[in-house]
Amino acid sequence: MECKRLEIVRLVLNKEMTQKEAAQKLEISERQFRRVLKKFKEEGEASLVHKNIGQPSHNKKIPDNISTEILNDYLNEYSDYNFTHFYEEQGYKYGISFAAMTTIFEKNDIISPLAQHKTVKLYNENMKKAIRENEITESQKKFFEQRKQEEFEHHIRKSVLHYSFGQEIQMDAAFWNWFGDAESALHLAVDKATKKVLYGWFDWEETTEAYMTVLMGLITNYGIPNKIKTDKRNSFSVNNAKSSKTKLNLTQFGRICEDLEINLSSNSDPLFKPNAERENGTFKRRLKAELRHEGIILPEEANKYLNEVFIPKINKRFSYEINPKKNMMKENPYTIEELNILISIRIERTIDNASSIKYFNHYYLPIDKETGEVVSFKNGTKCTVVNSYDKKLYGIIQDKLFLLLLVEQQDTSNKASKNGFNNSNSPWRKNRMIR
Repeated sequence: MECKRLEIVRLVLNKEMTQKEAAQKLEISERQFRRVLKKFKEEGEASLVHKNIGQPSHNKKIPDNISTEILNDYLNEYSDYNFTHFYEEQGYKYGISFAAMTTIFEKNDIISPLAQHKTVKLYNENMKKAIRENEITESQKKFFEQRKQEEFEHHIRKSVLHYSFGQEIQMDAAFWNWFGDAESALHLAVDKATKKVLYGWFDWEETTEAYMTVLMGLITNYGIPNKIKTDKRNSFSVNNAKSSKTKLNLTQFGRICEDLEINLSSNSDPLFKPNAERENGTFKRRLKAELRHEGIILPEEANKYLNEVFIPKINKRFSYEINPKKNMMKENPYTIEELNILISIRIERTIDNASSIKYFNHYYLPIDKETGEVVSFKNGTKCTVVNSYDKKLYGIIQDKLFLLLLVEQQDTSNKASKNGFNNSNSPWRKNRMIR
């Protein structure tokens, strides 16, 4: 360093370099260089030699046994303490300053749990390099794993909203060419508090059955939500069916929510369910590309990939953790069989004089679930046909659940005779078929 200074000072004196250039070369200010130049003119080359050269250091070397004791104590007993906390608790034993202690830690690649991001980043790079080159002890490796876990826990996303998990679920469907060449509808259920996508389902149209599938997946995986928000689609807000409890207009989905004690609320304003709208945008930017990359063109494959791969990945990346202390999702008390009947399409029918029920141009007989016997009812008795989630038919008659048995009809291509026995609508014909 002294040789470099001497060379630069001589260049300045010979007017081969300016003072500004000299200051830049020595990485000092111009004012400081002028002082160096003045001193050189007064004292000669001796002014460039540091006065402490050859003198013993004023800093005492910390004994190796003290350094080892500090490292062992911290790594084995106090690794979750920050440096200040550790020194306040244990520093009295070592007889060294706080600065000396932190110097020992720095030389041995030990960082505080409160280290800044750039320090953590440099530490991680050094440790990964040491692991690759097999230049790390077991205690350092264990300490590195602990710091990685602590860093992960520091960055766990937590909801700052005043909402609880399950307090409000938003449902919506987005039309897009998600897979293949045809447009389809992606139905999603999103929790407002945690931003988690709870379930999703592809269908060719926005249908009640698709929303029923989403609701079933939501309940079986998480529980029964307190409230569901939707837009004013036909599935939610247009129907002349009356609720037996509230006497208000209900859709099939609305009746399901009422039976499950879920508060269903609908509004046509997109801001009414912003979380679902945002997830639609996120899925459009990512899901379509992944389905194309995976070569998925069938709805069955798309639904499997959606719920088993894509949604868990999106939730891990973007959603908050569920806070057990703020959880309003009710535990599901129903069996799968009970849920299949609750989540169903129901239509009112009337029993005819052959004790049968007509449903989509087919006739059915009520069967006792316990005995398997046909049960006869008076003509005009009301029956609620239940098309369950698992596509089985039941009938609710006089508040009791019955199985519905399909009555096979005979060939009626030969038109009605004078007695009317070949008329498929004749009660005589139906009585004969039942017998």
